[in-house]
Parts: sequence; C-alpha cells; structure tokens
Amino acid sequence: MDSLDAVGTGMEQMARAGYPEGWEVGRHVLGSNYFRYVRDPWGSYAEYSYDIDFVEAGAEWPAGDHPPEDALYVWGPELPQDFVTHHELAS
Repeated sequence: MDSLDAVGTGMEQMARAGYPEGWEVGRHVLGSNYFRYVRDPWGSYAEYSYDIDFVEAGAEWPAGDHPPEDALYVWGPELPQDFVTHHELAS
C-alpha cells in the first residue's frame, strides 16, 4: 500500500465486504513494515503492508538467524492462534 492510511482503508473496506476478522494493525521486526492481515474467503490471511525496508541492489545485507520472538512483530495484538495454518489444504 502507499500509506498507513491505505492499510486502514483497506481493512475497513474488507470489513464492510464481510471480512472483518484478521490480525489487527502492527509492525513487523524484519522489514519494519506496518501490516494488517485480513482473513480471506478461504480462511487464510492476506496482508496489507506499508513502508517496508528497501535494500538497494548490490548492498551488503548480512543474513541472520533471528529467534521467533524477535522476528515477527515489534508491536501489535497477539498473533491469531491459527495464523500459520494452511486453511486452503482442507478445501
């Protein structure tokens, strides 16, 4: 998305369309982007995202092995319990 407002507007549009559930607004650690995940019609999650880190081509960017508690989000509500479940397999 091109702004945090657009993330919020998309969230509201999906709620009006009958998809109010998801993982509310927060900010990822890796990438530093703001997010809002909406539960899609298949039961999985689709991400609205804004302001992700940009790494120029050829820039040195060391890989890291980040512990899970430091890798997903800086702030925001708790992760939904079924967030990592692949719901489309059940269909």
